[in-house]
Amino acid sequence: MNRPTYISLIALALLLGGAWSAPAQGPISLDEYRERVLDYSYTLKMARENRAAAEAGVRQSYTGFLPALSAAGDFSVNFKDRYAVSNGASQLLHPYAFSLQPALVQNIYTGGAVRNSYEQAKISSEIARYGEEQSQLSVAYLAEYNYWNLASNEALLAIATRYEGIVRNMYNVVRTRFDDGYVAKNDLLMIETRLREAEYSRVNADNLYRVSLQNFNILMGAVPLTQHTVADSVTMPVQLPMYAGVQEALSRRPDYLSADRRVEYNRYGVKLASAKFNPQLSAGVQGLWRNNTPNLGGTDLDGLAFLRLSVPIFHWGERRHAVTASQAAVRSSEYEKLQLIDNITQEIMTAWTNIVESASQIDIARANLEVARENLSLNTFSYNEGLLTILDVISAQLSWLQAYTNTITANFNQKVAIAAYHKAIADTGIQQEYGTTSAVP
Repeated sequence: MNRPTYISLIALALLLGGAWSAPAQGPISLDEYRERVLDYSYTLKMARENRAAAEAGVRQSYTGFLPALSAAGDFSVNFKDRYAVSNGASQLLHPYAFSLQPALVQNIYTGGAVRNSYEQAKISSEIARYGEEQSQLSVAYLAEYNYWNLASNEALLAIATRYEGIVRNMYNVVRTRFDDGYVAKNDLLMIETRLREAEYSRVNADNLYRVSLQNFNILMGAVPLTQHTVADSVTMPVQLPMYAGVQEALSRRPDYLSADRRVEYNRYGVKLASAKFNPQLSAGVQGLWRNNTPNLGGTDLDGLAFLRLSVPIFHWGERRHAVTASQAAVRSSEYEKLQLIDNITQEIMTAWTNIVESASQIDIARANLEVARENLSLNTFSYNEGLLTILDVISAQLSWLQAYTNTITANFNQKVAIAAYHKAIADTGIQQEYGTTSAVP
């Protein structure tokens, strides 16, 4: 590889590295992270645009009540000369012809089409607003999940690193004793195997941490490898929320309120389906400006007022079929609403059960952690005094690691369950107080 190519590759690597990495940042709290995610979220931006489009649709639909002004016209030129007899003499006609017909029309009765379309547009606007609120709930939950996922993986990495250090210290002790001839090689091989497994576990924990960090950053629009740290510890206790009934949640759930309005939307659809088969009545005035006929020169200006009535007579049962299809849509939306009630009930009960169970798991895990700490300390001391085998120490180390892992996992499950419960009951106003101490208890 020649020198210019080598320098170019280095420059490209530096450029790509700058695009995907950034210096470490200060700790970020859950509330701050949630706000950043909500500000950045394209899902929310799309929901806002959908709402804006629906609101514009309401204004567009309202124009159906207003008179409409339009104009039609045409212009033509003949390729051949044309003649007409005037005053007993043949005269050459002008080769062109034109007409302009402006018209002002007011719908008087449209069979209910305009009214029902307008009502549907207003409901669509409400549904779009509920969709935006539902998107906000979903994005907020996703932000909390990613926050606690990073916090838990950060804590698990710290524990894996500590565990590797504990095993390495014991390996050094056993290695020294083996070199001095006090222990068999079997003890050295067992602790060395455990050390390699600890190193593997630490690498795996580091991988999970890096992936969660990338997801954490991408969700709020930051450079993927920015070294953010969480200010709120995953293991800090939190006040559990109060239980809210299903009916209370339904009164706030945007997706349920949207489903309820969709039923009404489809009911207007039944009326709209039959409206096109009702009599249509409109009135208006129309002007006419055109060349004289025959076109020997000059123009003619005329106008008229009209009353137009259209009455459908026979369409081979089209109206009945259209109404039947719309009524089926109403029943389908009603079933969808009932199904949603069951889904919401299940979501609430599952989240609440997870909260209750995670609280019990945390109590058990913390109690077990205290026992595992003391057991590891005693077993390590006893081994150094020659009272226990290396297997006893390895077993105590594994119990210590499992106890820490269980504690972190239980706390993570509780934080996620609380976030899921807030989403299930559509409660965005509940603020939890979290600590800012180390993620490792």
